[in-house]
Amino acid sequence: MTIQHSLTTKLVSSPLEFEALKDGWDQLYDSVEDVTLFNSWDWLYTWWEVFSECDLRDLFILCFYDKETLVGIAPFQIERKYPHTYIQGRTLRFLASGECLTDNVATPFVDLLILAGYKEAVVGNIEIALKAHSNRWDFAEFDFLLEDALIFDCFKNTQSMYQQRYSNGFRYEVPKVANLDEYLETLARRWRKDFNKKDRVLSKAGVLSIRESTLDTLQKSMDLLQEMHRDRWQSRASFLVFESEHFDDFHRKILKRLIPQNKAYIRTLYLNDEPLSCYYAFEDKNQIHYYQSAFYSKNANRFMPLFYLVCKEIGQAMEQGKRYDFMFDDNPESYKKHQYSAAGKPMYRLVWTPSRSRLVVFNLYKKYKRTKDGLKQSIAARKAASKKAAAKKTPPTGNKK
Repeated sequence: MTIQHSLTTKLVSSPLEFEALKDGWDQLYDSVEDVTLFNSWDWLYTWWEVFSECDLRDLFILCFYDKETLVGIAPFQIERKYPHTYIQGRTLRFLASGECLTDNVATPFVDLLILAGYKEAVVGNIEIALKAHSNRWDFAEFDFLLEDALIFDCFKNTQSMYQQRYSNGFRYEVPKVANLDEYLETLARRWRKDFNKKDRVLSKAGVLSIRESTLDTLQKSMDLLQEMHRDRWQSRASFLVFESEHFDDFHRKILKRLIPQNKAYIRTLYLNDEPLSCYYAFEDKNQIHYYQSAFYSKNANRFMPLFYLVCKEIGQAMEQGKRYDFMFDDNPESYKKHQYSAAGKPMYRLVWTPSRSRLVVFNLYKKYKRTKDGLKQSIAARKAASKKAAAKKTPPTGNKK
């Protein structure tokens, strides 16, 4: 039996209104079970604080009330920046998406936030509101969606909106077991042996400790994480996201909000008071999300400090009955699957537009980009192979006896 609800819709379009939503948003978020931290007011408001001025963006948060009770939120923004406006037009997105690649926070799992029993009413009112404001947007794009995302229910029974779903990587989750020992048994024999070996090596090398960041030590922990990340990647990556001013600003702000709530932490593995590796995660609703990590290259082969630390963290999560995921990866054969025995679940990108021709142009543009990127990778691979072959043919230098 479907319960009919008569809801009031409110459009939130100013930062002050967004800030004033906190209490109602928090209450709704706490009342919804199957939702992640990335749908919280803390995460989305912090993102808006940092990224609202980076590009041309408008707040477009739809709130739905049953009398005085907030029962649904569609956390939208409208993006008006090139090149998206050239191909897609003004683009409706979830908050915490659409950053430049070099600033990219890569927020996954954002979705509609709806109180149990109100899904049909809220979805129907979202469709009505978006049609009423159709002069403000031309295209909608939602990234990093789970298979059961509520946004998929919008416009699914209407012919007035063209829409398409695309594969968009994988969410890697660790299967639940009872403790570290049982978790290690799920690893491939090679990785299980490596963990046990490094456990012995580290124990013999000195005193091990794992230290968790506090508000007082946050700056030191972030600086260590950035330094390790730079040490590991500066000669191997085209850019370092930790060097982004906006990326750094966002994480320092969100950690200041979440650490006092025990919803975020940076943990550092020390050997004889010397830092070896760092691990950055978020936690809420009995779910741990592995976000970032790094280690110093010195002694990395000897100790494998990051692998050791992450396995210990997963074991602790299992003992506490918590779920553990590695969030997003676009590789179906990710190291998260092979090294940590995480199972991949497909994720999706969803687009809508009332214009069929705009969807056709969008698909052609995506095909062109895939072809161009594939060609670049092919050329780079051929150059690398050519250099390798040339190096083998080059005679050794030095005196011959």
